[in-house]
Amino acid sequence: MDTPAPIPRIPRPYQIGSLAQGDPFHPVLSRFADEFLLEAERRMGDLIDARLALLGAGNEEPARSRGEYAIELLTFGILRLEYAAKAQATSDTTLRRMADLWRTRSTEPSLKPAADEERGRIFLGILHRSWEQRHDEPSDDLRLVDWLASTGEFVQEALRMRAWLNGHEAFWSTEEFVAATSGFAAWFEARAKSVLGRWTSGVDDFRRRVLESDAPREDLFLVTRTERLYHLNMLGSEVMNRGFRPGYDSRPRKIVLVPGCMRSRDDKSCQARRDGLDIACTRCHPSCEVAALDRLGEEKGFGVRVVPHASTFTAWLERWSRAPDAALVAAACPLHLVPGGYEMRALGLEAQCVLLEFSGCKRHWDPSGTPTRLDRNRLLELVA
Repeated sequence: MDTPAPIPRIPRPYQIGSLAQGDPFHPVLSRFADEFLLEAERRMGDLIDARLALLGAGNEEPARSRGEYAIELLTFGILRLEYAAKAQATSDTTLRRMADLWRTRSTEPSLKPAADEERGRIFLGILHRSWEQRHDEPSDDLRLVDWLASTGEFVQEALRMRAWLNGHEAFWSTEEFVAATSGFAAWFEARAKSVLGRWTSGVDDFRRRVLESDAPREDLFLVTRTERLYHLNMLGSEVMNRGFRPGYDSRPRKIVLVPGCMRSRDDKSCQARRDGLDIACTRCHPSCEVAALDRLGEEKGFGVRVVPHASTFTAWLERWSRAPDAALVAAACPLHLVPGGYEMRALGLEAQCVLLEFSGCKRHWDPSGTPTRLDRNRLLELVA
């Protein structure tokens, strides 16, 4: 019998915490957030003032901090730089098909495999073509937002971007808005590379290997994100933590949400207790990171729950919106933190987030599947 070929090791896109070298990540991120908020007020303060005035006139939405609005504007600029040319060059037929497939896979479980297979082929075709935005071609932000939503990977970002499109022209022209947010994004990209680049040095190599594999994966717009998108979400996690903190501190019960990729065992062998959408650790494996956190929670007074698959995540979050005494701490890879924060804000949840030290799940990041972990000291700061 032939010996199976070993699964090749691939670079981790990012790595923080105990496995990274040099300065501790979180103090550096905190100082960069201070710098970012000052720059945001200088560049975008007038637009944030206008947004708050518009909301004060009766256009209600869940209260947000000025920093959260600054992250939304930065997101607009970064996603325009990243995807506007692709959105512009994607045909109307393809755009509609992408949107239809996203709705199908979200609402018809039996059709999900076929829908995802077709989505993967479409995404691969888009990513393998080299799009360039012509400088004399005006940016079509509405098309960009529609395109982002149709991929299924930027649903929450698209909702927040659409909210800005529905209000900014009362105060700034489209040209002024595009120039300001794009300039803000350009400043951020250069500065973030200098400050955070040491923790994301594997991104380019990881992206290259994914694209060279030529595999039509439905998660291509997740696993091929560039370094600036990692930096955006890292910064966004810190800024959003600050915005959420007053409400979070007001709730006495703390629940830590951890992804399934932290478990030592897979779904079939993990003996976690399931009650509807709720998944609770039973400590079936003594060296499992989730079991260790569950023991720590018993000692320190916080609960631990395993987050279900993304397809049921919204319904699961809505359950916590009916628990007014509970505040959540969500552990995740950086690319999920900002959209997760948008969703929690929309649902009226009070939360904090903590980054996983690296991405290790078999489905997206590591063919061999490596249980990941979080910084327990950072977690204890949040649940204290």
